[in-house]
Amino acid sequence: MLTPTTTGDLAVHILEQQAAAFLEHAPGAHAGEDPMHVHQMRVATRRMRAALRLFADVLPAEAGTLNDELKWIAGQLGAARDLDVQVRRLRETAAELGLSDALVPYGAWLEEQRQRAQAEFVSALETLRFAQLVQQLHQLTDWSINPLFDAPLFDDAPRRLRRTYRQLGKRARRIDDHAPATELHKVRIRAKRLRYAAEFFEVAYGKPAQRLAELLVTLQDRLGDLQDGVVSGQRIHQAVHTEAGAWPAETSLALGRVVQRDVQHANQIRKEFPWLYRSVRDEGWRRLRRSLE
Repeated sequence: MLTPTTTGDLAVHILEQQAAAFLEHAPGAHAGEDPMHVHQMRVATRRMRAALRLFADVLPAEAGTLNDELKWIAGQLGAARDLDVQVRRLRETAAELGLSDALVPYGAWLEEQRQRAQAEFVSALETLRFAQLVQQLHQLTDWSINPLFDAPLFDDAPRRLRRTYRQLGKRARRIDDHAPATELHKVRIRAKRLRYAAEFFEVAYGKPAQRLAELLVTLQDRLGDLQDGVVSGQRIHQAVHTEAGAWPAETSLALGRVVQRDVQHANQIRKEFPWLYRSVRDEGWRRLRRSLE
C-alpha cells in the first residue's frame, strides 16, 4: 500500500499486516512441528494488541472486542511458548553446568508439561471462538476510522511516542540493584510497548525510530532473560513439590545449582540495567526526540 498519511491509516495498516502474519503461522502452530510458529503467532498477537492500545482513540468500537479475543488467544499461546522456552533453556543451562545427565528426570517432566500445553493450545485453535477471531481479522479491511480523532501522521505521532516513553521512564526510574523481579518485568512490558511504537512509526521517522527500537530490543532481551529465570524457578518448585520423591538425589542437587545460577544471572542483569536504560534514554530517545520537534 501507499505510505500512510494519517494515524488511522497507519493503525489499520499495522493491524492488517500483523493479522496476516498471525494467520500465516496458525497452520504450522497447529501442527506443532516447529515451535517458531507459536512464537511468531504470539509476536503478531502482541503487536496487534500494542497497536490497539496505542491507536485506541482512532479505531472503531470493534477494536475492543478484537482486543478481548486477542487477549484470550495470547493466554493460550503464552502457556505453550513459555514451555518451549523452558525446555530449550534447560538444555542449554544443563550443558553449561555439566548437569545434562542429572537433569534428565526434570527435563522429561518439563517436556510432558510442554506437550500438555501444546495439546490445550491446539484444542483452542479448533474452537468456534478461534474461528470467530479469524473472521474478525479478515474484517479489518472494513473498519472505519474515527474522523474526530484521526490526524495527519506527523502532527499526531509525537504525542503518542512521548506518552509511551514517559510510561517507560516512570517505571525505569524506580529500579535499583535490589529491585524485585516483578518491577523489572513491568519495565520490560513498557519497554516492549515503546519498542513497538517506535517500529510502527519508522515509516515517519526512519533511522532514529529504528535505532531506538534496536536499543529497546537489547534492554527487553536482557530483562526477558531475567524473567525466564523467574519462571524456571517457579517450574522447578512445582516439579520438586510434586515429583522429586521419585527422582534420584543428584537431580534435586542439580536443580539447586540451576536455581543458584539463575539468581546470580539475575543479579548481573540488575547491575547492567542502569547502563542499558541510559542507552535507550540518551542514545535512542534523545535522537528521536529531535526528529519530533
